[in-house]
Amino acid sequence: MEAILNTQFQELEDIIGEILKVKKSGQNSDTLRTAAALKFVALKHANREVKQKIKSGRDNLHLEKCKVDISRLQLQNLLYEVSHLKKDIVRCEKFQSGDSKFVLLSDTEYFTKLPGLEDSKVKPESEHYKHLQRLECELRLRKDLDKQKSSLKNSKKELQQENLKQHNRYVSFVPALRTLKSATKPLHDALQLSLDVEWKLSAVVKYLPKPLYILFINLQCLQRVSDEPSFNVEVVGYESEAQMQELTNLKQNPKARRDYSERDIELSGKPEENPLNKELSPHPLHIRITLGSAGSIQLVLIIRYFEQIKCATAWPQLSISNNTNHQGDTNFVQHLLRHLFPNDLGNEIPIPGIQYDLQNKDLTPEECIQYLESKDFGKAYCWLQSICSIPTVNSSMLYKHELNLNKSMRETIARITRRWNSWLNLSQQIRGLTNKDIDLYALKENVYPAALSCSLVQWTAITLEEFLAQNSDVLKISPDDKGITYNSYRAVIVRGSAKMECFIRIPSNYPLEMPLWILSVHWNGRRTSQNNAAIKMMEYWTNSLQPQQLEENYCILYAQLFRTIYSFDIFLETEGSMQATIEYTKEKPYISAFAKRCRLRPYKYIKKGSVHAFKQ
Repeated sequence: MEAILNTQFQELEDIIGEILKVKKSGQNSDTLRTAAALKFVALKHANREVKQKIKSGRDNLHLEKCKVDISRLQLQNLLYEVSHLKKDIVRCEKFQSGDSKFVLLSDTEYFTKLPGLEDSKVKPESEHYKHLQRLECELRLRKDLDKQKSSLKNSKKELQQENLKQHNRYVSFVPALRTLKSATKPLHDALQLSLDVEWKLSAVVKYLPKPLYILFINLQCLQRVSDEPSFNVEVVGYESEAQMQELTNLKQNPKARRDYSERDIELSGKPEENPLNKELSPHPLHIRITLGSAGSIQLVLIIRYFEQIKCATAWPQLSISNNTNHQGDTNFVQHLLRHLFPNDLGNEIPIPGIQYDLQNKDLTPEECIQYLESKDFGKAYCWLQSICSIPTVNSSMLYKHELNLNKSMRETIARITRRWNSWLNLSQQIRGLTNKDIDLYALKENVYPAALSCSLVQWTAITLEEFLAQNSDVLKISPDDKGITYNSYRAVIVRGSAKMECFIRIPSNYPLEMPLWILSVHWNGRRTSQNNAAIKMMEYWTNSLQPQQLEENYCILYAQLFRTIYSFDIFLETEGSMQATIEYTKEKPYISAFAKRCRLRPYKYIKKGSVHAFKQ
């Protein structure tokens, strides 16, 4: 067909060429045009034949494709059946009877349970038959055990009923025992017995809510097992108030377990004027934990429980027995509990679903927190909920429920005790510095033979704005302070005509963060770390002091002050040597006054054998 089309195209091309020649010569070309038109008819006929052959070829191709698809589908079905059969074969090979997991009796026990079978004339013909007999034996034995279990359950119920009867009889003895207790009270007082106190305590403890009851029992156990307990725990409140609270709860919830008459319930109902006071009213009973020895300053933790929001709060207080001036100590007491554990500042109510519960009462968590702080109820810390066995969820939506209460209780009490002791030590240092009642020679970080030439003349408290007004490279205030507050002080050190002002910032998370010193020297002008490298090095030397470098029961403020004073002495002695009039002579043992191009001063104290000296 291709050859015929090519021939016709060639003939048509020749005719068209002849028509062109005839037109150029001016002759008539009608005959040639008729022949060319007939050639077009032949081309049309050939084109139809080509299309018909193409269509027949496509139809044949489609039929062949359908045959191939059918055969492919049949092969895939066969492969699927083969794989299915293989899985069935593997499953059959791995098949095990359910009784294979049973622990059957041994041969000795088997013949002991069924005597006479061993001597029987009927012997098992196969292992399978023997196994079936074993299973029948096991079934009979298990049925017998089930009957024994049922009988034991019935006897247990009878014993429980008997115990309940005996318990009711013992309860009926309570009035007689109370009469006996009141009658024998003079005898108890004469023998100095504490039975009355223990009875009263047990009577009050049973009215504690579940979280406070768990906390009290664990604290009491921890106090008893300790050789020298560092704390004292007691329940504060009246039994009558707790009963009245239960009556109020019974009126709101008729399904309560305790039995009271309708008349008592009506008498107990006292409507609250403020709905916020009603929703956030604490339980009448609370726990008081006292840390510290009697006769001195003590830390008192008041732990309350709120039934509506299902969380506990802690409020720290100071208990001062003498008339010692502890002005300003309460600033740090309120932050003692905020930095026990990371990211636990008490700024939220860590109870799951508290937002939805408060939303139904037209309240927000922020309003609850503000109300608790205004009433001095404290904060709802996560660690407090953990030792009370209350599940918590923090701002990161991490759910936590402490299961090992003993370990958590010990760790929490130990952390509170360490924070309290460090705060006591710090407050004593601040009072000693304020009253200038200190002995720096007995509190040196090293044995230093020479005396100090400078003297501390003033230690006063300043505002944080006055401290921040000082410019120093060591001063860094991050935007996220993580709930840390600061107390600021100003110390004045004088030697001759020279004066140095020390601005001290003490963080509330001490001793996790050390106090920060900023120094300013007034001598021949004002010199700070911004314009004098020696003052900058002096600040670094004072602030680099760490507790690991000191002995046990260290006084960090005294040690920092000691470093600052002898560094100021060395600065004046080295700087004064370059003046025309030598006001300060060399008194400290150091080899060279300056070192390197930056002119480092010998602030660092070294001891090698019997040689004591300062070096850069």
